[in-house]
Amino acid sequence: MLDAIDQHNRNPITSPANQIVIDVLTGASAGGMTAIILAQKLLFSAGEFAGPYDNPLYNTWVKRISLAELQATQEDALALHSLFSSDLIEAISQETLKTRYSSAPPATAQRHAAAGDSIRVGVAVTNLNGIAYGYEVAPSGKFTYIDCCDQVTRHAQAASCDNAEFWEPLRQAAVACGAFPIAFRARDLQRTAKGEPDDYSDDNLEPWAHDPTTFTYSDGGILQNQPLGIAKNLVDMIDQHQNQDQRFYLFVSPHAKDPDANDDFHEANADYVHMIKRLLGVVMGQSGFQDWITALGVNKRIALLDERAAGLKDAILRGEIDVPALATTANSLLRLFFPDGTHMPPGATEPETLGAAQSRTAAQYASEITELSATPGQAEAFRDSVLAFESAAGLGARDFMTVYGITAMDTELAGAGLQAFLGFFDQTFRDHDYDVGRAHARQVLTNPELAISGGIGPILYTGSAIRLIDARLDGLKLSGAPAADLEKFKAGMQNRVKQMARELLGPNLSVVADPLAGLAIREVLNHLIAKF
Repeated sequence: MLDAIDQHNRNPITSPANQIVIDVLTGASAGGMTAIILAQKLLFSAGEFAGPYDNPLYNTWVKRISLAELQATQEDALALHSLFSSDLIEAISQETLKTRYSSAPPATAQRHAAAGDSIRVGVAVTNLNGIAYGYEVAPSGKFTYIDCCDQVTRHAQAASCDNAEFWEPLRQAAVACGAFPIAFRARDLQRTAKGEPDDYSDDNLEPWAHDPTTFTYSDGGILQNQPLGIAKNLVDMIDQHQNQDQRFYLFVSPHAKDPDANDDFHEANADYVHMIKRLLGVVMGQSGFQDWITALGVNKRIALLDERAAGLKDAILRGEIDVPALATTANSLLRLFFPDGTHMPPGATEPETLGAAQSRTAAQYASEITELSATPGQAEAFRDSVLAFESAAGLGARDFMTVYGITAMDTELAGAGLQAFLGFFDQTFRDHDYDVGRAHARQVLTNPELAISGGIGPILYTGSAIRLIDARLDGLKLSGAPAADLEKFKAGMQNRVKQMARELLGPNLSVVADPLAGLAIREVLNHLIAKF
């Protein structure tokens, strides 16, 4: 996708108005780590995008990551905190995000052709302590709600953010965002209740005993695996609910689900192993696609509002409506919806004045306003009526979202097993899935629907070669992994369990427990491998 946008923007026949600019990046779990890596590299290190098999993402997620290093836990003194060592993830974050600032000043910045002057970046994180919000209840008292669904956002500006101080909090957030529970250690982050960045602007936020406060975080995908909502909020800071026809969202996820994938789960086989696997799937599955589904629902309501607005415009032009009476009614309704001249639209982060709402509505329905401007009073009556419709429907801070998707089902991937940890076993699996992703992206890029009226395309580019994809790896199961990889996995897990025993029982008792623990975990793993 980045290569296509780069070629498109550099093409001499692409006008400035038709260039594609990335100004918001969000993600959860590994996607959040990717978003932060991309934000820095797009703004300052375009030279690192040397090709499809030599770029910051391929080098990080295909070449650099490995099961062997994830299980290299000999020096890790926190065996009871995680199954895998978090040291590799920490090292990768340091290499990827801090190497640029190892010397001062950093190398001359090279901005990627796909990047704007700035990029707003946001990642979903799961706050294991929770944030308290208080809500008044009738007839008296307060209900306190603990929200663990958290986020970290920053505004990365090319002119002022090319320094280690700006990227260090984001580096820490990237590691926390990908701290898959049990597999990796939870991470502490220091947060601020008020100020910049304003991630906690809700009026119902309960006071903190200390500000800043340190909270403990786990993988953001636990509660919001597809954070389109974070993206929309960051977009609103840029667009102010304007330019919907020029705004597009690209949704990249390897988690499109096969509707029949869980048909083999029944009471008869709901043992501990199957139940844990299914519960993980339920938790992670429920967190996915919620923002997308919400966006599609809002799109339908907005489409209905647009249809009603078009009908109102036609009725006014045909003389079927008493315009002065319509204006009086609309003004009366707006006084109700905008007491004291302002209101807080659903989904908004700050109040909107009546004047600002009227200007926004006029811009959103500019073509209808133009058609009605010949007769005095018609455009204003139409504008205020549509704003009243919008306010009554709770759509004031909701905009139409054109969402393009690049997804793959587990049956197409080699590394989807074990909640996507199977990909760590062998670079062959990661290369397979990377190329599946490239093939799916090309299908989207060349789809004629991109070039329809109101679409983002056509995108002017020539795709580079995609390696031959070995279909034998499609839908790979754990039991199908090479014997050598499985043996290394079992040996690493045995070693980790022995470390846990030593940490829990002390060196003396663990001498007796080590052999028994090693045998037990090998039998459990053999059972796990045979079933999956």
